[in-house]
Amino acid sequence: MIKVIGTAYKRDDFETEDFFNYWRDVHAPISAQCEGLRGYVVSEVKQKLQGELEADAFVEQWWDDEAEFERAAASPAMGEAWADVPNYAKTTGTFWIAKEHVYIPPPIAGPGSLSGHAWISP
Repeated sequence: MIKVIGTAYKRDDFETEDFFNYWRDVHAPISAQCEGLRGYVVSEVKQKLQGELEADAFVEQWWDDEAEFERAAASPAMGEAWADVPNYAKTTGTFWIAKEHVYIPPPIAGPGSLSGHAWISP
């Protein structure tokens, strides 16, 4: 598997809570419609410890491979997701395609917040 990881920045007219509420309630369900999406995690930045990079959040999306991601990237569903970004976030994020090397797996926290929706496979 590969993942796309990127930085996210809230629009200046959004409070942090409103930014994450919009992301969870509006944007994530739009993004979840992208065919082949295997996982979707948003990490809120609570405190920067060091370094130059600033971000309000990081987003991670998992795909079976780069070809699957490229197919999804060319789809109308991905276009709809990108078109929604300016409704709550700045469009200045940086994104990478990455391959994970898991040394200690994170604990399983249970089903995601969108798993009860019809468009998410169990």
